[in-house]
Amino acid sequence: MNRIFISYRASDGKKDADRLCADLSRLYGADQVFFDKQDLRGGLSWRSAIVDTLGTQPVVLLLITPDLLGMQHPEGGRRIDHEDDPIRGELLTAQKHGAIIVPLLTEGVPMPTAAELPDTLRFLRESHALKLRTEDWGNDLDRLVVDLREHGIAPLKPQVPEPIAPRRTLAQRVQRGLTWVGGVFVALLVLGLLLPEDEDGEPAAAVQTQVRDVSGVWWSIDGMNRPLRVQLAVNGTAVQLQTEPFPVDWYPAWQGYAQSVLSQGLVVRDVRYVGQGMLTDVMGLPRIEMPYQAYTGDGRGPLTTGSVVLQARADGQELTGELWSNGEQAATPLRLVRTP
Repeated sequence: MNRIFISYRASDGKKDADRLCADLSRLYGADQVFFDKQDLRGGLSWRSAIVDTLGTQPVVLLLITPDLLGMQHPEGGRRIDHEDDPIRGELLTAQKHGAIIVPLLTEGVPMPTAAELPDTLRFLRESHALKLRTEDWGNDLDRLVVDLREHGIAPLKPQVPEPIAPRRTLAQRVQRGLTWVGGVFVALLVLGLLLPEDEDGEPAAAVQTQVRDVSGVWWSIDGMNRPLRVQLAVNGTAVQLQTEPFPVDWYPAWQGYAQSVLSQGLVVRDVRYVGQGMLTDVMGLPRIEMPYQAYTGDGRGPLTTGSVVLQARADGQELTGELWSNGEQAATPLRLVRTP
């Protein structure tokens, strides 16, 4: 059943509305989000959709864009001042039936003053407005998620990917080949007798295989030398990342976040990261690029989003790069090693 409604002026709000619908559908499920362009079919009206959700505390997200109040009516004057304006009708219906209305201030648009609003819509001034800026979308979306949780609408539990079994190494594949005719030839390959050696005397193919295999358990070592277990799973060019939960007390930024949401009833004691991205090859060495989401240790969230970039060292025992946080708009150096 729909519990989140998106109201917007199509002339200048469609792009943000489309993006918001996609993000909320991912976080809450498509059946929770009412978006008129895809849900108004078969005679369904906004009024009937709102009425159907009575008792479930529906929330209307109103995109505040320049055209919301500024668009002109064909007969003269502002469109919002005419009774046939669909946005006006949606908001009055929502208010009449007890829906919670959350104004979302798009890039550079302030909350309208009482004088700018029609008399019948001045109740909007009593609503708690949030920002939804293109340049800070991830951070603003995180705050909207917290606000919706306060109104009783929680995101779906994350579908944490199961670890993918590591691919067989070259040595394992070769070992199976030993049972076939020509096993002696294969055994010579294993011993490196038929492979050219690199400058250090290692068989070149063996070194390359070791570097490319980034799946398995790694340990993230932070500036205070604290190890955090990280699981990488590789399937072709797809790579998945999962970390063990770590206490928010480890990092001031997470401590501050936990304090900021405590008054809203959200208790955050520990955090873990989950990501899925691509494994590429740069100068013969693996490179990982992926978006991630941060969740509480018991799976609530996402609390924030960001991206991870990691580059393998030549010996295959270390990955270095950075973790970018959309919430903080900052990057943190990242170092993963095979053993703590």
